[in-house]
Amino acid sequence: MRKFITKSVDKIILSLLAMLGFANCETPMEYGTPYADFEINGTVTDSISSAPITKIRVIRQNRIHPAQGDTVYTDSSGKYKVVFKDFPEAVPQYALKVEDTDGSANGGEFTTRNVVVTFTDTDWVTDGDNNWYYGKAKKTTNIKLVKK
Repeated sequence: MRKFITKSVDKIILSLLAMLGFANCETPMEYGTPYADFEINGTVTDSISSAPITKIRVIRQNRIHPAQGDTVYTDSSGKYKVVFKDFPEAVPQYALKVEDTDGSANGGEFTTRNVVVTFTDTDWVTDGDNNWYYGKAKKTTNIKLVKK
């Protein structure tokens, strides 16, 4: 009698576990969102003298909330680099807001400029792993600013 009860309870537990998804599946289930690594880099220069401009704020604007996003500043050579992860769209486009925040301390006051960076097939430098990771795309975008 005891064996009968034990076997019955085992069958009930196995049935419940199978209904809850604890059964062995042939295909592994994956959860998450596809993503890729992106890098936008370049140099910010004066449009007339072509001299590099330091301490320029470069913001990769958030698509949903443009006031938010990744912020970097140009170094002493006018170079910047924005690195981020995002959903790999068919034609990824990102808006950069480039603005002078320190007034005339970096050689003059410069006007704010909005730049759209579009990634193409040739910008992909590494391939993904055929799962969720799509690889890495890299784009160089040099920006010229005009003095006020």
